[in-house]
Amino acid sequence: MAVTEQEALRITQALEAQLDKRQAAVKVWNGFYKGKSERLVFASDRFRQAFGGLFDGFSDNWCGVVCDAPSERMTPLGFRFGEGEDGAAAPADKQAQRFWQANGMDAWARIAHTEMMVKSRSFVLVWAENPDDSDTEPEITVEDATQCIVAYEPGNRRKRRAAFKRFDGEDGFVYGTLYLPDQIWKWRRASLGSGLILPTGVALGGWVPRAAGKLDQAVIGNPLRRVPMVELTNRPRLVDDPSPEHQTVMPLQRAINKLVIDMLVAAEAGAFPARWGTGIDLPKDPLTGQEIDNPDMWKLSVSKMLRASSPQAKFGNFQAADLRNFVTGIEMLVEHVAAQSRTPPGYMTGKLVNVNAEAMQESEVGLIAKTRDKTTFLSDAWEEMARLCFLVKDDQQRGNDPLAETIWADVEHRTDAQRVDAAIKKKAIGVPWRQLMEDLGYTPTQITRMEAMLEQDANRAARALAFSGIDDPGPLEPASGHRTPAAA
Repeated sequence: MAVTEQEALRITQALEAQLDKRQAAVKVWNGFYKGKSERLVFASDRFRQAFGGLFDGFSDNWCGVVCDAPSERMTPLGFRFGEGEDGAAAPADKQAQRFWQANGMDAWARIAHTEMMVKSRSFVLVWAENPDDSDTEPEITVEDATQCIVAYEPGNRRKRRAAFKRFDGEDGFVYGTLYLPDQIWKWRRASLGSGLILPTGVALGGWVPRAAGKLDQAVIGNPLRRVPMVELTNRPRLVDDPSPEHQTVMPLQRAINKLVIDMLVAAEAGAFPARWGTGIDLPKDPLTGQEIDNPDMWKLSVSKMLRASSPQAKFGNFQAADLRNFVTGIEMLVEHVAAQSRTPPGYMTGKLVNVNAEAMQESEVGLIAKTRDKTTFLSDAWEEMARLCFLVKDDQQRGNDPLAETIWADVEHRTDAQRVDAAIKKKAIGVPWRQLMEDLGYTPTQITRMEAMLEQDANRAARALAFSGIDDPGPLEPASGHRTPAAA
């Protein structure tokens, strides 16, 4: 149902207020992923007084590994819609694959997953230059959690009620777009030249409709009859908000940073053995008779040695600081990071020596299970994206198909030999050829090309067999009742 300008403005302001509340947390999460964590929260005041901001910005970053480990294993390959002929399973949809490839989603989907891991959310927007024209092609863009928000119907976690996107222009204006099922409202407002972001309620100037134009009207109809923005959430909950992948290990990251810095300070202060000497008479100035205490005299090098004429003189050195306690503590914290995030040790340490394949595979069980759970939840979002693409093409059947299915690459890393061996065993129990190809990791485009090549090979073999009698007639059979000389 269409809304008035006042109602659209009210919805925009409400969504923007919620978007503003998320900014601080998203900034912290993104900082940990990039290794730009905040000041040393576990350092004492005495430590800060001694070193000031010397170690500000230092990070032995493990949060990036925790976020990237599952993200690099999640690869959508294609989509299925409905059922195939005679109730058989439908193959991958060729047109959906064309939409995916035309928008470069092989790469952008990886970015969407990484952003979701880091910021707890990412978004996908489906639109077209002229959505009223069924010949137009859908445009898919990945959107950032700091710019977008999606609202759902009360009591419904799947039906989208509205979406809002805010971004800064290069002309001194902030632009906003409100997406409703029936309308698209486009706003803008003046931006402060200093870059200071004020709360929504006290910003200088409010939202006003953009200047009307052929392709940039203040409000346009939404021919899709559906909010065209889809939200990808990490660790979805029934009541609580989704959370970033590295949220539970952020305190451990702070502790690791503190221990590494303590080790560096200890190495600077006491890792080199300090020498001492007793019973040594300092030389005296022949003119004044005062003892000469020259610090350079005590700086030893390969060309210097200590010498004393007093028989009571003794020399020695203090034991260097033992840094193994720091190393042990850091290793323990890294192990906790791996355990809490279910990240295999192969990602966290380089000490794996002579580990057999079974042990390596066993260490990845937690990561594999976690990643498969994520693909299960993300499938719904990617399928909705594919439906929106077909609605742009005015394909109501596939645009409203509840049986849409996302095809994922195997999240488990295996060698080609292992995959082929598994495929041979699956074929022995009757698994169809196309399913075997999907299990081997081939994309729908590759499978379609291989099917065409197999058909060409079969036709070529059939033609060769059909014409083989003409090219090579072979020996003639003797007529009935006659015997060859050999037979005689």
